[in-house]
Amino acid sequence: MPANRPRLAGWLGRAAVVAGVAGGLNVGALAEVHTSTQTRTYSVGGTTAASLVSYMRSNPFHGSRGDAVANIQPNYTLSMLTKQTGATCHASKVTLGLRFLMTLPHARSTSAMGSSTRSAWNSFVAFSRKHEETHRGIYVQCGNTFVAKAQRLTASNCAALQASIRRLLETEKQACESKQRAFDRADYGRVAGLSLFRMARGSSRAER
Repeated sequence: MPANRPRLAGWLGRAAVVAGVAGGLNVGALAEVHTSTQTRTYSVGGTTAASLVSYMRSNPFHGSRGDAVANIQPNYTLSMLTKQTGATCHASKVTLGLRFLMTLPHARSTSAMGSSTRSAWNSFVAFSRKHEETHRGIYVQCGNTFVAKAQRLTASNCAALQASIRRLLETEKQACESKQRAFDRADYGRVAGLSLFRMARGSSRAER
């Protein structure tokens, strides 16, 4: 979230997702996506809607796309096994690891908040979590798409095939980031309508 307006820049537990062999892959080939998620907190000061929003605008943390109040960042690990059969090399197994670092806002003094502010804050945190978990789901879908495509590639030798699979990963990562930005654009409009920001705007007008 940039300091000048509400924004969620791309956000516990641990999970493992294994994609089955995609239809149309080489017989006997294995394609897998493994994920894990680590969560950390972005500590926010304030006990009123106005002070909480002011703090986030004035003291954001640096996310993957600039200043943010919530974020998710993937770390990719690729491994593959290839096999030469005659004049053709094919992938016998492609595994993609996705290790996520998710950052979510956490208020320092919820006990000092009024009931309406606490409810508004909790709704904002829930929205932030859902937003970042949606980003995570998009990354996993992109990972599944990559391993399916990688498994279909062949080359005249295994060194060339491995290089092609690595290039494909970079291409698919860029395509995935485009999907993430599109999701952000579609979701940003909802932030200003959250009760926390409506209350903050109301307080600012009352003080004028």
